Amino acid sequence: MLYYTLTMQAVLEQLHESIQHALALGLSRAGGLEPLRDALAAIQPYESLAPLAESLQRVLETSDSRVQLNELARLHYACEQCLARLQTRSLPTLDPGLLREPTRQTAAPAFAEPFVALFRGEASLLETLPAIYQIVDAWQPNDPLLPLQLTLAHSGTAPIAIQKLQSLQQDARPVLIRLANSKSPMTRLRACELLLGFTEPRATAALRAALPNAPRALPLFQKLRARPDLQTLFVKPDAPRLEQWLAALHDRQQLRQMLQRTEAQIMLLPPDAPILQTLLAKIRELTRAELDYWRVVALIPHEQITRMLIAENWFNIIGFEHFLATLDYRLTPLILSTNTRFWSSELNQLARLGDAALLPYVLFENHNSLRRYGEPAEILKRN
Repeated sequence: MLYYTLTMQAVLEQLHESIQHALALGLSRAGGLEPLRDALAAIQPYESLAPLAESLQRVLETSDSRVQLNELARLHYACEQCLARLQTRSLPTLDPGLLREPTRQTAAPAFAEPFVALFRGEASLLETLPAIYQIVDAWQPNDPLLPLQLTLAHSGTAPIAIQKLQSLQQDARPVLIRLANSKSPMTRLRACELLLGFTEPRATAALRAALPNAPRALPLFQKLRARPDLQTLFVKPDAPRLEQWLAALHDRQQLRQMLQRTEAQIMLLPPDAPILQTLLAKIRELTRAELDYWRVVALIPHEQITRMLIAENWFNIIGFEHFLATLDYRLTPLILSTNTRFWSSELNQLARLGDAALLPYVLFENHNSLRRYGEPAEILKRN
């Protein structure tokens, strides 16, 4: 009986982790649902976990993100309840009622409540997702922008606002133009990314004004690869090419200077650009120790380097340096899984991206970078 309990506990822990992984990676991204499929196969042999298996099956069979988020929130709550009961060995069968999350009793629910709880770290992403989804789903183009600004400011909740904006189609353009001028760096970034999908003169003019004020993040530049008309905002026509820099490299100081000066050029390179291999060879030539080599490689803001660091098991060691080089919000869950606290200088650098997922760490340190987070910081000060 004890062995059965322990194996069931391991299966529930696997499901719990797979839900967190799927939400962090993104349900719509390739591979985002794979951990959930593995978890389903693991829990199916347990008759007492049948309600969980049925709920998980609904997540995998639907393409409706609202249904998926609601089911995953219930599953997460049920997992926690089951694990708590298993620890006291009081779970002969699973009550299907566990899948109904208790209603929170609040005197007067305020619009900002789930955002404040999330930004302060008082509630998890899973706990706040259903409420935030309802707020964004009810939003209309004539409503104040604040719900969208707050949702876009957090890398974990941004997909909800993006889905809403995409559903507006052409009506989203004026909204995005306004969002691109938000105080939150992260909100400006995500709005510019979406605005790149519009090629009308008004949208292009708005982008020319907004892009220089957006964080220089790799996801944005990946989308800019398809917009050569806007690339001159970051790479001047007479600027030395990456090939010219490499031909003139002779020491480490020149190498670091080159990486700073060619940041935009590198991020605009296609995924399989041959020049990246030339750059890696030059870095190998100018470095000696293996760790030294990878520390310099981590400074290259390109997705091919991200894949290399993860594949070669270097990300856990030097991933933070790469995160600062790329400002790639898709890496935020990985960074938070390997860092429990940040130094003051690190918090200053993280504020360049302004991902509200980092706000609990900023608040914990009572750091003065809080004001740089824009609308999320303002809503925290008012509440």
